Amino acid sequence: MLNKLKLRKAPLSLSSVSNVIKTAGVSDLSPADINPKHIEVTTTSQLGLPKNSVVAVAYDPVQSLLAVATTDNQVRVYGQHMVEVVFEFKSATPISELKFIKGVYLVCIQPISGNIIVLSLHSKEILTTYSPPGKIHSVESDPSLDFLIIGLTNGQLVFYDVDRMNLTPFRVDNLQKALLPKHKLSPVLGIEWNPRDIGTILITYSHSAILYSLTSGSIKSAFIYKLNKGDKGYDYSSYIANGGKKKIFGSSKEVIPEVIEAHFHPNGLHVLTVHRDNTLAFWDANDETLLEARTTIETGLHRPDPMPLEPPTGGFASISNVRWIAGQDPEMTQLVISGGDCTQGNILNVLDFGYTLKYSMTSHEKQGEFYANPQGQRIIPVTFYDPDENNHGEFIEKIIPVCGEAQPYFNGNHNPEYLILLSNVGALYIIEYSSFGVAQTGGTDLGRLILPPSLSFVHPPVIYSTVQLVKRQDWYGIVSARTGASSKFKLLLIGGAAANHKSAPRPMGFNDNMRSILITGHENGQIRMLDISRGEHQEPESILQISMKETLYDNGDPKSLKIVGVSCGFENREMLVGLANGNVVISKFGKVPTSNQASASGQDYHGCPTQHQNGDAKIMNIKDRILGSFASSSTFLPLYLLQLGGQDEISCLKMSNIGFAAIAYKSGKLVVCDVSRGPAVIFNEESVAKFVPAAQGEGTIHITTMEFSIMEYSQDGYSSIILMAGTNGGGNLLLFKIMPQGNGGFGVEFTDKTVNLNYRMLGNEDPITSKLDQIIPINATTGESAIASLENFQRLATGLVIPGFIITGSNRDLRVLKLPRTKLSHKVIDDKCLRCGIIRVRDKGIVLASLVKTGFIKFSSLPSLSDITDIKLPKEVYRKVQEALESGIASKSDILPNGEVFVRLSETELVNLCSSHDDSKLRKLHKEDKSTDLLFNENAIIPPRPSVSAMQWAKGFSKFTSVEDLAFLIAGPNRKPAKHPESRLAHNISPEANPQQGYGFGGGGPPKPDPNDRGYAEPVRRGTGSSNPYAIPTAGSFMRTVQDGLDSVEESVNGYASNMSEAMSEGIDNQKKSMYGAAFKSKFGF
Repeated sequence: MLNKLKLRKAPLSLSSVSNVIKTAGVSDLSPADINPKHIEVTTTSQLGLPKNSVVAVAYDPVQSLLAVATTDNQVRVYGQHMVEVVFEFKSATPISELKFIKGVYLVCIQPISGNIIVLSLHSKEILTTYSPPGKIHSVESDPSLDFLIIGLTNGQLVFYDVDRMNLTPFRVDNLQKALLPKHKLSPVLGIEWNPRDIGTILITYSHSAILYSLTSGSIKSAFIYKLNKGDKGYDYSSYIANGGKKKIFGSSKEVIPEVIEAHFHPNGLHVLTVHRDNTLAFWDANDETLLEARTTIETGLHRPDPMPLEPPTGGFASISNVRWIAGQDPEMTQLVISGGDCTQGNILNVLDFGYTLKYSMTSHEKQGEFYANPQGQRIIPVTFYDPDENNHGEFIEKIIPVCGEAQPYFNGNHNPEYLILLSNVGALYIIEYSSFGVAQTGGTDLGRLILPPSLSFVHPPVIYSTVQLVKRQDWYGIVSARTGASSKFKLLLIGGAAANHKSAPRPMGFNDNMRSILITGHENGQIRMLDISRGEHQEPESILQISMKETLYDNGDPKSLKIVGVSCGFENREMLVGLANGNVVISKFGKVPTSNQASASGQDYHGCPTQHQNGDAKIMNIKDRILGSFASSSTFLPLYLLQLGGQDEISCLKMSNIGFAAIAYKSGKLVVCDVSRGPAVIFNEESVAKFVPAAQGEGTIHITTMEFSIMEYSQDGYSSIILMAGTNGGGNLLLFKIMPQGNGGFGVEFTDKTVNLNYRMLGNEDPITSKLDQIIPINATTGESAIASLENFQRLATGLVIPGFIITGSNRDLRVLKLPRTKLSHKVIDDKCLRCGIIRVRDKGIVLASLVKTGFIKFSSLPSLSDITDIKLPKEVYRKVQEALESGIASKSDILPNGEVFVRLSETELVNLCSSHDDSKLRKLHKEDKSTDLLFNENAIIPPRPSVSAMQWAKGFSKFTSVEDLAFLIAGPNRKPAKHPESRLAHNISPEANPQQGYGFGGGGPPKPDPNDRGYAEPVRRGTGSSNPYAIPTAGSFMRTVQDGLDSVEESVNGYASNMSEAMSEGIDNQKKSMYGAAFKSKFGF
């Protein structure tokens, strides 16, 4: 498809003839031998996600991959650095859930259409699609097992064999129907495998949670939370159950609050049921005893109390999600709760229970007290994006723990380092977390965390982005100064490997001495810089993240942190950052002194010294406010803050490579600063309208684009520093000279203007909106860029002469000018020009490329602007960018001199196009090369599942069920053999194929050589707190001594029973086979 590009030759117009006449005698900068048939446009990559588009997230800690499903029916799988694979589906029904299974399968659930899609992470293809016999309501899987448990709306469970891609004969009927026959038929709201016993599952229904034994085919325990009149929580729960109405007559004697979730304690001995009235009920899993019923605030709701809990007033919101988090030692647990507060949907409640009491040594009363009185309780606030937009009803809907050290069990809740939070509007948030709550940094400082580039576009959302070419030596100079940053920064994901795209055709202006640097500015004061040059695989040193949130004062106003513009001078390592409230941060590359004692949190700028002031423009020194983990290595540091007397909105800003900066505002104000030799405000003009009194339209004249150049002005005989500024009101070009002063500083002088460079409006467009969008200065002799560079700046004293042209671009006009106001050529774009840029063609000359609304890239010669060719974007590319072209968002795209085109699809995504010329061999190889990024790592071994404790086994609480037993029970004796390579790959990394693999360090390498390793780390016992073995014990310490003695007894039983179980295993295998065979025949009536 890509080789059949449509070429369109524009007809010769009168303006073309006029341009040729005007440019007669001027050297042609474009090569004469360009063959339009040899120019091709291909898609290289796509970065970002549509804003608020995430509907499901899944994380695989063993493979270290993250899968994201979006509203446009795409599933994107991310790994380290730039690893990203996109699966696109034609179905119109959204994917609501994702499950990683056995390292090689990714299962996508579409409940509306009732489809289950199995993807291969090895071949990156769809393996199969299946529709179960009923509507899907919930699913459950285990990272080490072959089966997907499907809960249907009729309350039944069916089991799908993912490895063999067929439905098994095993089913479970609606169990609540038998226990509560008077209640309505309930769907299966949730399923959870016992974390210690794969032969047991916990099933959630509308009014009960049921512990079901797969091996015996029977209910082991049923958890039905009932409240009677007189109980503390009766009135409260009854009020919620009745929809917020009090029943005066005929009120029932008991109420059964609805269940929304049910979870196992990591040890499998306790169960939590979460109810719609926000009650958290804790149960003994073995004897159904209710240990404690509480909310996040109130306790003892199930006990009689003369002071009942009052029904809520002023609104009510149910808990949306609960995670029972386990620490490194799984007996250390916490509950993380989202929702439950109708006024604050952006908080997480954390109940820190600490070390779990010994089950065999603790009474039910003590266990209830344990859950009623956690060791700690805290609230984690989450800052939502876009508080000014229509997201007032936003709340955290799902919590996805990101666990380190390849620990996939305990429902994914084992010792997470981060929490991914998914809101009901599709926004994604990531906070730092530890098994002891929020980390020391406060949880929101993610300056050390490196996200996949596409995810970084939406966390936090990008407001401003640009791609610019930077000299290799300038970029690597910055990178080399960050040596050692890798030890201070961390990748969220380390899985996958980038594909080799050496066969991809090079862009027509490829220059190995230049790098394509993506710069993004985000909502919460974060800036990212990333080298996205083809074939670059970044290390943390080459990814710059600058967080200004901790340094700046927000005063509760999100505009104080929202970045609307970034301009960087890489040669002099200086940067401007424009904020939505009109402030501008001046940054310089460096490292924070170790003596810096910053304390900016929550403080305004009144204590900051003034560096320089000119009129109402003031530069303040904020060096001592620098905070945040981003500054732990050399980076761009926010050193100064430019403020105006009153708030104003920034229209554009520019940081040059020679130390000068310009900031323009919507009010018409223009401020110019000397950053390198100050910083100082050297020009402060209240309104640029006075320079263009005859501007068209009614409204405020302001600057819309700026550029610094070094070139000859008129017939001066020497080059000058010229600030070129384009305005609205018809498209006017203003010229300012920056001249040296007697005191060693510099001053700014208005020189000349050229008006009405975009006077042909489209339709009924207001003249005030007719503006200049781009200014491109070039060397009139060589075609090289005439943008101000440090090298030319240093040569000004030698009488350097650079003859120059200025190319101006607007939505309708392209023009080539010669200073001060000679118009060499003019071209009208009928299709609406969105963006233009200079492209160098194989070092033989330059052309002007224009991206237009109809999906063409127009190539024109310089300086005459004669048509060379119009290239239609390939169909598959045009489908992606069509909406952006028609809406105008693509006007924020970038066309680079190397031939790369970065088309802005939305605020938070862009696509990279490559325009190549006459690379027939590479083009053929590229079409044959279908390689994509690697996802599946065959060396990442899944660790063995944690098992029940020996004491539980000895007491008969649980029967050991092996994976083979479970497969025999669920799939039956006639299970079909696998027919695809994924099955073999899944088996090779499974715990069964790697019996020596220990749990907790299976992330892609061999197991640690510990001969005493027992496969799963034993719990770490707490000490007595006394260092003197001969001390006389107090009553409290005596009880601790007794407890420790009982602990040692249980540990001895553990060790003995573990050894004993190994010796007995061979002897009971045959018995188990006959037992499961009997159970299977009984279940299916054989």
